[in-house]
Amino acid sequence: MASKKKAKEESADWFDELDQELEQKKEETYRNKGERDSKLAELNKEFIKDFWRIWIKFENLNVHLSIKPEHSSFAKFQEFPEEWKFNEDFDFASVRNIKLMDKTQEENRAGDTLSLEYYTEDDTFKMGVFFEFFEGETYYKYSGWKRIFARYLLHEFEFPPEEDQIDEIHEVLKDIVSSWYESHLKRNREILLEHIKVNYEKVEEYPR
Repeated sequence: MASKKKAKEESADWFDELDQELEQKKEETYRNKGERDSKLAELNKEFIKDFWRIWIKFENLNVHLSIKPEHSSFAKFQEFPEEWKFNEDFDFASVRNIKLMDKTQEENRAGDTLSLEYYTEDDTFKMGVFFEFFEGETYYKYSGWKRIFARYLLHEFEFPPEEDQIDEIHEVLKDIVSSWYESHLKRNREILLEHIKVNYEKVEEYPR
């Protein structure tokens, strides 16, 4: 009888230890997720603001870009487009892609896209800045002609970034936006494409 009681106590002790370990893992996971979400919200606010300022600059040149997330979701405007504040009801931590896409039809510019993305690669959560553009057309036997887009990596690092890495992102944005803007001013898309091809790495090619 005593041996059964002892075995029961040992079994309870084992499960108590397991229960405590699982609770610690849960608390640690929730704490880490909370810290990550807080940093994501902070960074997304900063970069959404950056992308919106770029949007305004192109709009003043009469070059129309679309923005993701949509401005109606993240901003409340006093006077569109320059006087605004963040919509605090928007879930900034959930944003995984901030994007500007060219809507210009001339020179095959439609679809030229600057984006900042979050993704997991080899079990590592990362941030990356990319530029995609229409490169040509290819004929597929069963689906006909397809537009081919090239995707270039402008910058990449592990999340969360250090302060100097955020500065590096801003330098990359300044570099690519300057070339993009100049290509519109001079109505010569090749200025942008050549700059990207010479200075950055192509990481993907895909039909759209």
